[in-house]
Amino acid sequence: MRYLLIAVMFLLSLILPGTVFHFWSWSGIKPDLLMLLTIYMAMHHRLSSSLLWGLGAGLLEDLYLGRYIGMYTLSLTVVAFVSYWLAERWYRENFPLTTFMVFLVTAVGQIIVAFLTLGAGLQWSFGDIGRLVIGVSLYNAILVPLTYPWIHRSFLRGWLRYRPRYER
Repeated sequence: MRYLLIAVMFLLSLILPGTVFHFWSWSGIKPDLLMLLTIYMAMHHRLSSSLLWGLGAGLLEDLYLGRYIGMYTLSLTVVAFVSYWLAERWYRENFPLTTFMVFLVTAVGQIIVAFLTLGAGLQWSFGDIGRLVIGVSLYNAILVPLTYPWIHRSFLRGWLRYRPRYER
């Protein structure tokens, strides 16, 4: 059930920004739900699992979007590493601190995406990059109080909790 739920959350985080959040966008800015899910996964897993999740999710997002292969792979891997590193040093039960961490890590991930797109030849101004980074980071941070308590509780005691093979 755990892996099925993770797969459903992954698919929803790919599909919802282009469908539902298209209508809830603020001046064209939508949340990056896959980045938010990567942050949550990295906060609740070991470093190797977090990096593999970021790498795999980024590669699948690159293939789903079909443009610049490697852009989200690199950015989500870095996001997974930074999230894991910060989660080891900060208290996971503190929701305001988690909200700030999501804002900070999303900003790092969006800056990486923005500079990789500049390197790919897109003509963005630094004002557009700043608006995108701040907008997506704020949107993801606003979603934390709505999503993180349920996901965190599920990782601790619910369906997302890892159970070793001998316990199953």
